[in-house]
Amino acid sequence: DIVEIAKKEFAALNKAGFKEVLTKITQAADSKKEKTEEVKAPPKKVVTFAIAGIDILELENAVQELWKNNIYSESGMGCTGPIVLVNDEDADKAKEVLVKKEYLG
Repeated sequence: DIVEIAKKEFAALNKAGFKEVLTKITQAADSKKEKTEEVKAPPKKVVTFAIAGIDILELENAVQELWKNNIYSESGMGCTGPIVLVNDEDADKAKEVLVKKEYLG
């Protein structure tokens, strides 16, 4: 009777507002996609300073955000997880940008 159980469960979900939640999530994702713009990288620099603690799913977005702020950066994988690499001179400014944009806590 798996079909009957599934029908009851989906009826309960729909009664609880499940479709509205899915609609909100979908709309938010769509609006985020529309805002995506291509960002050109600033001039390359030697990147040796590693910033850890950024979610792997947001790593490339964090790099793009730094580029928007004219900070050259690259993504990478450190010993303990994902990292953003920047030039030593840009480290403090990069951390400020990443905290402000909520990529870092």
